[in-house]
Amino acid sequence: MKRQSGFTLIELVVVIVILGILAATAAPKFMDLQSDARISALNGLAGATKSAITMTYSKAILSGKDKTASGAYICSTGAASAACTGTTTGAVAITYGKPAATAAGIIAAMDLGGTVDKFDASSPDGDWVYKEVTGTPKVIYISPVSQKSSLTAIESETSIETLKASLCAVQYIEPTATATESVTVYSGGC
Repeated sequence: MKRQSGFTLIELVVVIVILGILAATAAPKFMDLQSDARISALNGLAGATKSAITMTYSKAILSGKDKTASGAYICSTGAASAACTGTTTGAVAITYGKPAATAAGIIAAMDLGGTVDKFDASSPDGDWVYKEVTGTPKVIYISPVSQKSSLTAIESETSIETLKASLCAVQYIEPTATATESVTVYSGGC
């Protein structure tokens, strides 16, 4: 008599059912990895923003410019702080010692190099885009290029309450005479 080797049909069906159950429970966990990666990138950007604020404020204190309302600059490189202007290499625009919510402020303080572009129809070229919102206080939003559509609807600071759930951005609000700066991560749209 010849011995048969191999699997029976029932054994194969059982293995397929087990693999199906494993796939059904594991797949949802791995399907959301892109969203988790975007949220992690935003949290990293928020951390970099907070570090840039701290370093700028330290430099402003040492320069005696920590109480200046606006229009002052500090330099991270190049000229001495006393001679630092908006045209000086490494200049950072400050408001009450913290970076202003402008490209010359927080974006320059973060020294992202060529990896961040102002949000407009022709962007992006870099990894991040930013959008300035004027008003009191000034606000800047920075978002991954892949999520730049979340910045399209932002026209004023008052529109944020309705857009919070759909944003994928970091919000930076510069300090005022009565309020400190803030960094907020909006990840609902990631």
